[in-house]
Amino acid sequence: MLASLYDVVLLPGAVRRELYRRRATKDRVKRLLEEYEFLQACDKYDSASVAILLTERIGVRDRGEAETVVQASEFTASVLIDDQWGRQLASGLDLEVSGTMGLLNSFRELELISGSELRTAFAALKKRGIRLPWKAVDGILKEWGEEELPH
Repeated sequence: MLASLYDVVLLPGAVRRELYRRRATKDRVKRLLEEYEFLQACDKYDSASVAILLTERIGVRDRGEAETVVQASEFTASVLIDDQWGRQLASGLDLEVSGTMGLLNSFRELELISGSELRTAFAALKKRGIRLPWKAVDGILKEWGEEELPH
């Protein structure tokens, strides 16, 4: 479905390392990188820019966000990121920013998923403990005629 929205999706090294922490996720990401040409590992970025961004974040693991934003600014690309600090960085550089919530809503707008599939996807994320602005998610679900998620 991502290929319906983006020609290329770059996965920076630090993001891949975060995803590789769990064996099942590592295997799945590696398989996706092999199977889908539009999904690409990318380690090309200005490391000095990443280091500068991280100087203000000492003790916080935000390397993936910093690499993502630096790469997007270098490639004039959109940013797919949920982390608030990363979103602020990207917005400050006038990059187009979307996250899980926007991505799933776009899938629904393009009729790639139904309203009930959208609700199911959000429910699965909530069950896994993924942090999203759940009141905003409920607003999206209402917009598509679906019930709010239980709180």
